[in-house]
Amino acid sequence: MNFFLWLWVVSVVAQTAVLAAAFCRGLPRFLPSARPLPPGDPEEACPLPVALIIPMAGRGPDMEAALGSLLEQDYPLLRVYLATHGADDPAREPARELVARHPHVRHVEAGAAERCGQKNKNLLACLDVLEPDTAVYVFCDANHRAGPGFVRELVRPILQGRAAFCTGYRQTRLCGRGVYAVACHALNRLMLLLESLPVFTQPWGGAMAVSARAFRDLDVRGLWSQTVVDDCSLAGLLQKHGLPVLFRPTALLDTPVRSMSKEKLEAWYFRQLAYPKFYTFGPWLLIGIVPAWFAVTLAVALRIAVGALFNGETGGLSAGLPLAALAYLLLLLVLQELLRRRIAASCPAIVWPACLLFALWMTLVVYARTIPARELVWHGLRYRLSTDGRVLRVEREE
Repeated sequence: MNFFLWLWVVSVVAQTAVLAAAFCRGLPRFLPSARPLPPGDPEEACPLPVALIIPMAGRGPDMEAALGSLLEQDYPLLRVYLATHGADDPAREPARELVARHPHVRHVEAGAAERCGQKNKNLLACLDVLEPDTAVYVFCDANHRAGPGFVRELVRPILQGRAAFCTGYRQTRLCGRGVYAVACHALNRLMLLLESLPVFTQPWGGAMAVSARAFRDLDVRGLWSQTVVDDCSLAGLLQKHGLPVLFRPTALLDTPVRSMSKEKLEAWYFRQLAYPKFYTFGPWLLIGIVPAWFAVTLAVALRIAVGALFNGETGGLSAGLPLAALAYLLLLLVLQELLRRRIAASCPAIVWPACLLFALWMTLVVYARTIPARELVWHGLRYRLSTDGRVLRVEREE
């Protein structure tokens, strides 16, 4: 038993060092309040053509406002492409209405996907009709609101020759107080924090820009024609080639988080945890190991502290062990409050710790479900995947 307790002590020291490094180096780099750089680059005086490709599905409550913000970008040579899958898609009508009002917008009907994700199918259909002089492809979801300089900030490093792949992310805004909405807000804010750290930065399909030349050289089109998702499969391809992705804190999208059901949250989170299993296996292992390591360390700390406080137990070791457990728990209480103030100040302090624990529990439960998974359900479609993430079959759910 003593061996395992000393192993716990080592775990606590390691976790404390990691948390201290994250807060000392990570949080100062986490820039949801970052200001856009002032205009004046030579590329802005003579910009290159950029294609903004927006796959659409369904008709959510925030879609109209989000699309309006994307069509009002201040980048001068911007061509916008809206993609739907067919006549029965509810998004088809608003897409056609926008085309009628905006001359720089084009609507593309992709058809039903058979050997790839429907979103990928929509993206590829737009790529087929792009103008040949397009220099940068910007891919953006249809349900997040963008500031007027979003595209300009996202493509700036590519036009400057500093990067071939850039990504933004969503900055969720809490509009509800339900536990599932707060948990979703917490998870998204933690993902944004990780995105801002170069070692964890990956392309996010909701807001990413790619050099047209790099896109062709890596045959991303061929990749997307076989895979179920755009961004995570691209992340795997970039890892194989050792190519970095530049995070753009000035290209964050506004996403309201309102009431949410447990089923909807779990379905979304399952996809987020399952995609890496097929395309970025190493990070997927870390996604499982790190929360489990933290959960075990926390559980042992609670057991030691409770045993010492109520039963006088010390685990056969010195009295310093309960003090270490109490210090560790106190440190977590302080850090979770600092984290709340930094990344989720709108969340009530009394609710935040419970939501973090719920998010941790849900991560472990949902991750366990991804281990045997070979199927994904997304927008009413069930995808059967091979072990390397290729789509084997697409079924439409009734």
